[in-house]
Amino acid sequence: MTERPEPSPVQRYMRSAGQALLAQPRWLAWLAPLAWAAMLFLLSTYSGPADDRPVFPLQGFIWNFAHPVLFGLLALLVIPVAPRRALGQHQWTAMTGIGALWTVLLVTLYGFTDELHQSTVPGRDASLLDVCSDGVGAAAVVAVVLYLGRPDANSRGLRIRFLGGLGACVAVAGLATGWDVLHGEGLWPF
Repeated sequence: MTERPEPSPVQRYMRSAGQALLAQPRWLAWLAPLAWAAMLFLLSTYSGPADDRPVFPLQGFIWNFAHPVLFGLLALLVIPVAPRRALGQHQWTAMTGIGALWTVLLVTLYGFTDELHQSTVPGRDASLLDVCSDGVGAAAVVAVVLYLGRPDANSRGLRIRFLGGLGACVAVAGLATGWDVLHGEGLWPF
């Protein structure tokens, strides 16, 4: 039998944060993602700036990068709703691949409805690239959380998943920013 690798300080910290999220009962776990979704909706109700020119360099990229971060956090808050299992002396999500896919789809669908709402707000526009960014952020977070729950999780694997997710988030934010620079308004079919 092979010995399990000793978790790194980063793994221990991330698992502790996850266990704190899992300390609440599952029925109560819905409050945090619902509250965060309401906060995202509220943020979407604010009108955009009257002038589309950036106030500071990279402002457009930072706004586009906020999408995967904010919706990745929504995915993180949805995960404690899933069934749980023992991970050593603590609990961890027992989410399967299907559960992970449903989580990413749920967050992405919420991102789509948020863009629909945003399209009705004066001074704001909607973008399918923002919806894509929302899904990428959710997928990146879910991939890291599922990996942390594996018995063979190690620092290298965590680093690969974290940096891969971060790279995907940067790439999709760059794509959305490039589209905005070249075409003005967000990519939206209606």
